[in-house]
Amino acid sequence: MEEGVGNRLWGACSAQEEETYKAIVRERVENSPFYLHMGLRVTGLGRGWATFEMVVGKRFWNVGGVVHGGALMSIADAAAGVSLATLLDRDERPVTIEGKLNFCSPVTEGVIEARGEVVKKGKLIAVCDVEVTEGDRLVAKGISTYMVVPPEE
Repeated sequence: MEEGVGNRLWGACSAQEEETYKAIVRERVENSPFYLHMGLRVTGLGRGWATFEMVVGKRFWNVGGVVHGGALMSIADAAAGVSLATLLDRDERPVTIEGKLNFCSPVTEGVIEARGEVVKKGKLIAVCDVEVTEGDRLVAKGISTYMVVPPEE
């Protein structure tokens, strides 16, 4: 997961934060069959933010010949959810309770990136902002609401 990303993945953080972020990648990203199926890859992670990338092409097209909105929502939800995970205890989980994504530009192939950022985190509810881009072009813009699920007793 870390190879080829260099310093961008962890940015400026303490050794303790770096260990936390590595654990998030191991536990929440590398162990997700869905993320692996979609080809989602973490490209950046910091306190309250996360970036993912995904290579898209014909296998993600809808009948109109552009990347399906569900694929865009998947990368958006991953980036926003993991951005929240950076603020949680290791035994807490972010669970999506609502997601809204406005599709701004069609994309057919290439690399798309999603950046999720926590707008507000309360004790049980959090709101995250997300943008999906292809290079400098905005593909989609959204906002998601998450429930913070406490550890099982």
